[in-house]
Amino acid sequence: MKRIYLKEKGEFGIGTLILFIAMIIVAAVAATVIIQTAYVLQQQAEETGNIARQDVSTGFKIITIQGIRDDLMYRETIGTGDGSTTTFTKVLTHRPINPGSITITNSSGDIVLRDNGIGELVLVNGTGVSGWVGYDNGTVSLTFTTAPPDGDSINIAYGSGYGRVIAYLDIKVGLMAGSPPISMDSVLVEISDGYTDKTLSYNASATNFSDLDGSHFGVEIARDMPPSNWERDRVITAGDIIRIYINTSAVGLYLEPQTHVMVKLIPKHGVPNLVEFTTPSTYTTKYMELW
Repeated sequence: MKRIYLKEKGEFGIGTLILFIAMIIVAAVAATVIIQTAYVLQQQAEETGNIARQDVSTGFKIITIQGIRDDLMYRETIGTGDGSTTTFTKVLTHRPINPGSITITNSSGDIVLRDNGIGELVLVNGTGVSGWVGYDNGTVSLTFTTAPPDGDSINIAYGSGYGRVIAYLDIKVGLMAGSPPISMDSVLVEISDGYTDKTLSYNASATNFSDLDGSHFGVEIARDMPPSNWERDRVITAGDIIRIYINTSAVGLYLEPQTHVMVKLIPKHGVPNLVEFTTPSTYTTKYMELW
């Protein structure tokens, strides 16, 4: 039991009570501020963690990069109608002929044939004509069911050989493991040959090389896994594979043999995917695996 001494004094009365209540209120306010601050810091920490996880896990995986050269195109007249001749045969000036490169028209433009890559000429527009092509010796033969009218020129456009430089890139791309879906609308592609460096944005209406200019890249879906989001949202999800098309000639790159090339895919969030390669020392085919 505590002893009470005569000289000890205690505080009492209304003033003491007010002081005591004030101390409690101050402590309560301080506790509230501390709790709110801790909550805000917790939310910021969680948000930072989510962003960090997104930045680490989001990104592309480049599967292959293919280079494509242009056909060297030529035009010739293989015959002129006289009203009675139905078959026209000619050995072309430039050979061998590139498979799949032939287009034949008459002067009115109402008959169009294109070779199918195995020597047969297939009608694209019009009727009443068939033919074949010898790729190695450069011979083309056409047979009409009705003789072309007198003075009607039979013209051919064809490829023989390929350009010196790579004109197009076909980049096959998927998502890295664990990556969330990526909208292609927010993706940039940076490409450089050491002399020209360009940053390209996505053109949703470009589905082939002829649609592309020097500021955009195009995309074609190669595999769209469920849920299918590509046609509606232009979003690539896990398991999807897309093909990114770049018209390197339009961009201003000169991809001759032994050119060092840098390609970087930059999503809005996540890790940019950088690939560097050197083109072959000699180009022998139209299509070349570069990476």
